[in-house]
Amino acid sequence: MNEVFRPYLKKFVLVFFDDILIYSSSEEKHLRYLNLTLELLRKHQLFAKKYKCQFGCQEIGYLGHLIFGQGMREDPEKLEAIVDWPRPETLKAVRGFLGLIGYYRRFIKNYGSIAAALTTLLKKNNFKWDDTAEIAFERLKEALTQPPVWALPNFYKSFLIECDASGKGVRAILMQ
Repeated sequence: MNEVFRPYLKKFVLVFFDDILIYSSSEEKHLRYLNLTLELLRKHQLFAKKYKCQFGCQEIGYLGHLIFGQGMREDPEKLEAIVDWPRPETLKAVRGFLGLIGYYRRFIKNYGSIAAALTTLLKKNNFKWDDTAEIAFERLKEALTQPPVWALPNFYKSFLIECDASGKGVRAILMQ
């Protein structure tokens, strides 16, 4: 699918396996991009099931995120699995939780520092759930209930980079 859309990737289309997202700054452009996309699919004998398609949306769920005109945030429906995640009782369960929540790490301030207590448990023969692990587990889940919205940049305003580092993590945030 990436080969089919290669000339247009990140210009007006995103592709992840068979998930295609067309984006634009106006309805006119959107119709043009949609037409081009459908023509490419037809040319390559690829099909889109109508019931799986959404056209002309101002807001859409895509790969666990909610994307809209002003930016993106986590898809609230996807967050339920994390918020309802039971306390991990095994190393495998900790790995599963970190894998799932790690997908949303960009939305969690100080993710690396908070998650350090759980990643320490992944070391060989080091699985011992304690208060520190419990606090980190709950803080990570709580952080997703109050997520920031990632906004599109305004290139007419100045930017600020905030950096921080410790023995447990490094971060940099581009802000306006």
